Amino acid sequence: MKNNDIAIVIPSYNEVKNIGILIKSISRELGETKIIIVDDSSVSENKKLKDIIKGKRNIKLISRLKKEGRGSAVLDGFREVLKDKNKKYIFEMDSDLAHDPKEMKRFIKQDNGGEYDLIIGSRYLSGSKIINIAPSRTIMSRIINKVLYYWLGIHISDHTSGFRLYSRNAVKFLVKTKINSKGFITLSETAYKLFLSGFRISEVPITWNYRRYGKSNVDNKELINSLFFVIRMRFEKVSNS
Repeated sequence: MKNNDIAIVIPSYNEVKNIGILIKSISRELGETKIIIVDDSSVSENKKLKDIIKGKRNIKLISRLKKEGRGSAVLDGFREVLKDKNKKYIFEMDSDLAHDPKEMKRFIKQDNGGEYDLIIGSRYLSGSKIINIAPSRTIMSRIINKVLYYWLGIHISDHTSGFRLYSRNAVKFLVKTKINSKGFITLSETAYKLFLSGFRISEVPITWNYRRYGKSNVDNKELINSLFFVIRMRFEKVSNS
């Protein structure tokens, strides 16, 4: 896997303080790899983001200027990536510095030249670490992922991790498939639909470091709505969008 084969999709909402740091970290690990930032921030925040990436030809900014959800942001990023036929491997990662670009090499090693269609960076495997987060949030996340594990029947430990590596075929499938969610629970829906359609899925342990600046963009209302969505999701069929 060469750096020129890779693209990275980053959904962003009010993450100006973090994006600049993240871009520098990615550059240290993968050079001038193609980066797609899909931003839902306000006009003023979006302008600051444009200033940060000014002159960086490897970075594409998609400005949506209203909060449409993490999941739909990633899918918009996927559509942009597919315009470049040279991109065979697509990373997805959060913009809040929770995911360390140094660990991308772990995904690449696990993929072994195209062995998997989706590799998920798990917070709950042997060798994983969770840093700087209240125990109550960790417990809630573990409960949600255990429910998903048994309810959906996919034997992966972390359905809601946003640190992922996709094959080009998996991304092409997802943009053609009807995705009913828009927020963070899209992570579970996309993994589930890839699983049902026979795509190869694996996991690697990661270190998850709670955000350095800003606050979480997931509120209690979205959590509750997501749980109800997951209950319905098991009975849905995979269909084209």
